[in-house]
Amino acid sequence: MSTLKPIDVPAGEFDGQVAFVTGAASGMGKAIALDLASSGARVWGVDTNDEGLSELKEFAKKSNLEICAVKCDISSQSDVLESFAKMKKEYGECSILVTAAGIGLYVDFLEMTDLEMRRLIDVNFIGSIYCAQVAIKQMKQIGSGKIVFVSSVQAELSLKGCVIYASQKAALNSAARTLVLEVGKDNIRVNTVSPGTIDTPMLRRDLAGMNTEQATEFLRSVEEANVIGKIGTPEEVAEVVHFLVSDHSSYVTGTDVIVDGGFRNIKKF
Repeated sequence: MSTLKPIDVPAGEFDGQVAFVTGAASGMGKAIALDLASSGARVWGVDTNDEGLSELKEFAKKSNLEICAVKCDISSQSDVLESFAKMKKEYGECSILVTAAGIGLYVDFLEMTDLEMRRLIDVNFIGSIYCAQVAIKQMKQIGSGKIVFVSSVQAELSLKGCVIYASQKAALNSAARTLVLEVGKDNIRVNTVSPGTIDTPMLRRDLAGMNTEQATEFLRSVEEANVIGKIGTPEEVAEVVHFLVSDHSSYVTGTDVIVDGGFRNIKKF
């Protein structure tokens, strides 16, 4: 696992910006929260992972980063509304939204329970839509905004056992492409980032069910499944998100940026 640390980015680039980041307690969400805060944003980082939120809060304090780590289940509309209201009161209106929260579940489609299906749908898709709906209302008040949904290469090239997961990632991409038609006039940009295999706690949980030989073989196959020959890091995804919410991408909207080390160029199923 990579060790998260503040990213070396131009200080003050996001001064005055308020960023709502989901999935901020670990993995890509945490890396994104740290990246934005390291460049001056006031970050409202939400998650349901109490331990991870505590670690983020402590790290932010030691690093002198302005991050408020807050418990919020984005699959609950009332939780989302409450969290955005608190953020507005303490930090101001949202100018950046990044939805990185997500859960993975490798289960044969015919064996999936209703509860498993709905949890995947609620967290991986509906939660992002809830957040976008509230964020856009706040962004309209300040006259601009940037939204990034963290999707996945599985939106287009998937694996067995991922029928619901892959469909929700495809839905995020579609939602972003369509949403730009409604919010472009309000100076709000919407994009998606589609990572390949990234070294996150989600990946490690997948490996936990394997023996040493299986895990080693799986990691080797993943490393060989892209042209760069390595597994990506959360920080590498955060750097792409950073670009998409910065002024350097002011003419980029409705776009999906693939961050997979060339996986889609060579991997066939």
